Amino acid sequence: MSLRKVFILILVVLFLGTLFTGCRSKTESSKLKVAVTIYPFYDAVKSIGGDLVDVFVIVLPGSSPHTYVLTPQDLQNLENVSVIFENNFGLEEFLKSVISSLTARVVNVSEPLKNVVELHNGNPHLWLNPEYFVIQSEVIKNTLVELDPIHKDVYEKNYENYKKAILNKAAELRQKLVNLPNRNVITFHDAFPYFAEYFGINILASIEPDPNKLPTPKQIIEIENLIKKYNVKVVFKEPQLSSDIYKSIVEDTHVKVLSLDPLGDGVKIKTYTDLIEYNVNTIYDALK
Repeated sequence: MSLRKVFILILVVLFLGTLFTGCRSKTESSKLKVAVTIYPFYDAVKSIGGDLVDVFVIVLPGSSPHTYVLTPQDLQNLENVSVIFENNFGLEEFLKSVISSLTARVVNVSEPLKNVVELHNGNPHLWLNPEYFVIQSEVIKNTLVELDPIHKDVYEKNYENYKKAILNKAAELRQKLVNLPNRNVITFHDAFPYFAEYFGINILASIEPDPNKLPTPKQIIEIENLIKKYNVKVVFKEPQLSSDIYKSIVEDTHVKVLSLDPLGDGVKIKTYTDLIEYNVNTIYDALK
């Protein structure tokens, strides 16, 4: 092969490589860049947006939004997104100090449920009730449609499928708990009232209603009395919050300690339906 032909072949290869790289870069850059504060919203955005979105989770599995502090990497990532989906109602205090400096649109996915929050004394953990979560997911879907109207049909179809899958699974799981003889439980902090409302669980008390405030000795005694009075079999802690305060209660009352997860770990609990199924099965196994 002559040098001229070799040279032409090299130019063709370089041109095709540049062409394919440019197409890939254009495709990647055309995706909506989205941030979410907690992992359940990641599942919603990915399920509704699919390959049309890139999603960044601020509070990674294993951390709690109640105690989270933004990192320099978080701030850098937030500079590159078009929208941030938050739960609001006091859950993401870590965002307050930086929102004014961000160009991204911040969307409160719980806005349609503000009356529900008011009736529950401001408790922000709405997503743990499947019916409320699909409403939050609809806010996400509507926002994606506003930002990317050309793909409206995709977002609408994906949302309807997502909603149907969640509500069908939730109804199935709720039925599993119907015949439990004793549904009284104690939780570590006040994350599960909406979950309990949907699934028919009776939360007698939370050890730390406020995750930033330890219970008093008087409150601990009151909880121990409730455990004895209502024959409570288990105290549920959470993997994102560490505290030894429940250990004295266990020693005094001999209840079991198991974990309920309000957020998911991204490994064993990858999806929203995984999350509610894990929590329902944990409660069922403890109380059956």
